[in-house]
Amino acid sequence: MSNNNAVRCLLIPFGAGQLLLPTAVIAEVTFYNEPEQLNNNDPDWLLGIINWRDQRIPLISIEKALSLPIIHSVNKARTVVLYGLESPHTLGFYAFKTVDVPRTITATADNLINNPNADKYTGLLFNVTVHQTENAWLPDLSYVENLLSEKVLSTELGIL
Repeated sequence: MSNNNAVRCLLIPFGAGQLLLPTAVIAEVTFYNEPEQLNNNDPDWLLGIINWRDQRIPLISIEKALSLPIIHSVNKARTVVLYGLESPHTLGFYAFKTVDVPRTITATADNLINNPNADKYTGLLFNVTVHQTENAWLPDLSYVENLLSEKVLSTELGIL
C-alpha cells in the first residue's frame, strides 16, 4: 500500500482501553495539571477548565463523556488538546485527560481491522484491531463536541 493511504495517529490510553485519533486533530499532548473547578451543576464528564497557551479550554473525562468503563489509573497522566472541528468559533480547543503517554502509529487499511462484535458505546464509531495485536476505539468527535457546545452555549464556562 502506498504512503498516500497512511495516516499518522496516536494510540491514547485511557482507563479501560485506547483511543485511536489522527494526529491532524490533536493540537498538543502536554503534562496534566488539575483543572479549575466550575460549579456543582456541571455534568460529571466536565472536569473543569484549564489554561493552555493563554486560553481557557474545557477539560473532560473522555470515559464519562462516552459512557466507557472507568478504571482509575494514573501512571503518567497527560492532557490531550484537540482542535474544535465542528464549530471552531465557539469551541476552538478542548482537552481530555489520559492515563499514560500516547504512542504514535501509522494506520493503513492493511493494519486496521474492524471488530464488528465489540460492545457498542455511545460516541464511539468503531472498535479496531491495530497491527493485529491491539484494540482501540475510534471516537465520534462530533458527538463529544456537541456535548461540549451545548454546555458552552448554555452556561457561563468563561471560555468564550
